[in-house]
Amino acid sequence: MGEGRREPGRRDTLPLAFFTAIPVNNVMSHTEPDTSNSRDDSSVSSAAHHHHAELWSQLAAREAALVNAVAAGHDHEEQRRALVEFLRGDVFAHLQTEEMVLYNAARGVGAHALVAALELDHKSLLSLVEHIDQAATGLDAALSARALVMLFVLRMEKEETVLIPALAEAGVDVSTLIAGRPEMLGEIDVD
Repeated sequence: MGEGRREPGRRDTLPLAFFTAIPVNNVMSHTEPDTSNSRDDSSVSSAAHHHHAELWSQLAAREAALVNAVAAGHDHEEQRRALVEFLRGDVFAHLQTEEMVLYNAARGVGAHALVAALELDHKSLLSLVEHIDQAATGLDAALSARALVMLFVLRMEKEETVLIPALAEAGVDVSTLIAGRPEMLGEIDVD
């Protein structure tokens, strides 16, 4: 058959092994960020790490549910909807506050290139959410979801290991910037 045409009766699925070739379930199990050269921002860095781990855990569970449904050839609409709602809720709130608070502070200390790189990550994440939501097939949604979770964890690593330490090194009191912002720290009190 020519490209672009499906064989009759062919399901739009891939084996689960295709999706699990890149493990994402233990990515956030790495050690806490090194805060030895920052002032009193270690509690903030730790709180940010824990909140990221919680977001990651919830995101990975929703992504796995979608991938598993698609890989099994089951209806996946409920899993896709749950993932998109979580992304547009908790994750978007985190990203928006991060841009408003941390990125503006980073611009203020001259870290324009770092902010530009992080903003590209955010734009890509937003685009992937739209791909998941509007995907024509379950396979397309699952592939976009896998790409999103991988990009999300890389972005979290940049925030924890580059952005927050750079702000602290420049003399920014990160604790004060993000105190009282549960969308960035969860319910963890950093005082």
